[in-house]
Amino acid sequence: MKFGIDIGHNCPPDTGAKGIDKTEDFLTKAVGEIAIQNLQKAGHTVVNCTPTSATSVNDSLRKRVDKANQANVDFYVSIHFNSFNGKAHGTEVFALSPKGREVGKKVLDEIVALGFNDRRIREANFFVLKNTNMPAILIECCFCDSPIDMAKFNAKAMADAITKGLIGNPDENNKPQNLIIKIPTFLKPSTEQVKDLPKESCIDIQPGTYPIMDFRFEEGHYFIEWPNTSQGNRREHFVFAGHSEIR
Repeated sequence: MKFGIDIGHNCPPDTGAKGIDKTEDFLTKAVGEIAIQNLQKAGHTVVNCTPTSATSVNDSLRKRVDKANQANVDFYVSIHFNSFNGKAHGTEVFALSPKGREVGKKVLDEIVALGFNDRRIREANFFVLKNTNMPAILIECCFCDSPIDMAKFNAKAMADAITKGLIGNPDENNKPQNLIIKIPTFLKPSTEQVKDLPKESCIDIQPGTYPIMDFRFEEGHYFIEWPNTSQGNRREHFVFAGHSEIR
């Protein structure tokens, strides 16, 4: 699955709220970077939608949305922290689409399980929710100006909760272990067409079930680590497309 991860703010003049000890920008970056690593380790493709520069807040928001839409991500996640009066506390997730609300509820439940107050799934016409072409959620992890929330907050625990809400248990040991070939095909070392590659670089594979060592999905192709029996089970990287599956 391809995720678009938007690390909230972090792009002056688009900056976040002031917290007790740390700013929203610092907190969203800490959580977002770990969440990206978690998703990649679990075999998913991640597009970091956080812009590196912007002329205004609106420009920053537009760049985030444009990057997700152009990359055609499957699901968009915007990570934020709330701030109000130092007394409000808890977590809430915003979504507009049915799929967004469904996934958002799973994320919310995982964060609440860490001990944060449940402020429910909510709707709001946030720019990133209205203008993305795919299901999207905006997570307000907790209140960065709340002593109650900041006493509980841990960046890794928060990122792990978000990851689990998005994809279930992110344990790498749950990765699929078999390649299912449906029709005669080739494993190839790049996304180029077989006809454009040296014949010796491709492996002709007949229908059947084959073991794999690791995999990731990117640009419409699976990249797998393959125990190449012709080379003494040496780990090699190959590519295959949609007429086969991993499970």
